[in-house]
Amino acid sequence: MEAKPATSIPAPDRASGGKIYRSVLADLGARILGGTYQPGDVLPREDELAATLGVSRSSLREAIKVLCAKGLLESRQRVGATVRPRTEWHLLDAAVLSWHPDITKDHELISGLVEARRIIEPAAAELAARRARAAELAVIENAYLAMAAAIPDDLETCCEADIAFHKAVIAASGNIVLKGLVGTIEAALRAVFLITNQLMSAQSKALASHARVMDEIRLRNGAKAREAMDRLLDIAVEDLGHVGSPVPAGRPAASAQDGDATC
Repeated sequence: MEAKPATSIPAPDRASGGKIYRSVLADLGARILGGTYQPGDVLPREDELAATLGVSRSSLREAIKVLCAKGLLESRQRVGATVRPRTEWHLLDAAVLSWHPDITKDHELISGLVEARRIIEPAAAELAARRARAAELAVIENAYLAMAAAIPDDLETCCEADIAFHKAVIAASGNIVLKGLVGTIEAALRAVFLITNQLMSAQSKALASHARVMDEIRLRNGAKAREAMDRLLDIAVEDLGHVGSPVPAGRPAASAQDGDATC
């Protein structure tokens, strides 16, 4: 029988018991991400845990398989399911992020996401200014225009357009390794949006910062494109401060006089 890849969707997710399976998966994921079960902890026995969660043992087993595939658990015979070190968790996986019970309190994760964006995106903007083709510039512009059209009433569309904007800049860099990090940036953006989505009222001010990035790329000014993207990330850090999340070290927070925000 051909083995399924680790990321495949288990059969219960396609069956009538899919809701129960997804529920136990999210419940267990939240208990691990939220610290109820710490790295190194061995989960309760299968029958005990199934009873606690109010699910069948088969649904529990399938959930544990997925959590193992996502790096959260390791299952061994005679030992059971053990929580793996946090460094092994696939924290940028969209499903894993969705299980987090309160990402606003996970300061280490938030700081890491912002720092990862600082490493990747300014460099991508600089390269895009040098290499972007007309079609790639059009994708960036279309994403920007979609953001403008969504403000101020449609948060979901605005955020999707914002993600498309940043992905388009990376794609326009022409760097095959940076292109491979698009998923990382998308996951980071979606995680931050979970925190800052109450800032929609300020989104009209954010457009100017996106426009500066777009314009410097179109003008083929690599250094200024990098600087504009760094400024945009400064604003994202300021947004996190507004909702009580820590400001990562590295660059100073954006000044209050700018008043910008990102969705």
